[in-house]
Amino acid sequence: MSLRHLPFALALIATAASAPASERAAPVDDDLSAIRSAALDYAEGWYSGDRERMARSLHESLAKRAYLPDAAGKRMLNGMDKDELLAANRPANLERYRDAPRQAEVEILDRYGNAASVRLKMDGWVDYLHVVRDDQGQWRIINVLWELDPA
Repeated sequence: MSLRHLPFALALIATAASAPASERAAPVDDDLSAIRSAALDYAEGWYSGDRERMARSLHESLAKRAYLPDAAGKRMLNGMDKDELLAANRPANLERYRDAPRQAEVEILDRYGNAASVRLKMDGWVDYLHVVRDDQGQWRIINVLWELDPA
């Protein structure tokens, strides 16, 4: 940077530093809230059998995967896309989970730019979510890697 740009750079730094912390943090806080909302729409949409609620949290290119044991106990890759996941989300889930704790513990592990990693503890399994900000500025789940509780 040349010396002639120094006053401009210092003015920008001073302006940013003088803004209240709440204003500087707002976009990050808004992003974290939107990421948490996407994870909760996914979880609560599943528990309630509400496809519309779940769908708004999912990216069009969603891939959901797990290594699960087959009938012989051999672990096999299991996967589904957005349409398959939504088809598996039935209104009967509301009755199925009526007496369950409907656990949905969201832990945002990391956020960088337009990407985030989330750990979602649900009833009997854990989902690791990759969440992206799409072209409309919405945070949506693009990848899910899940594992059943060993109990």
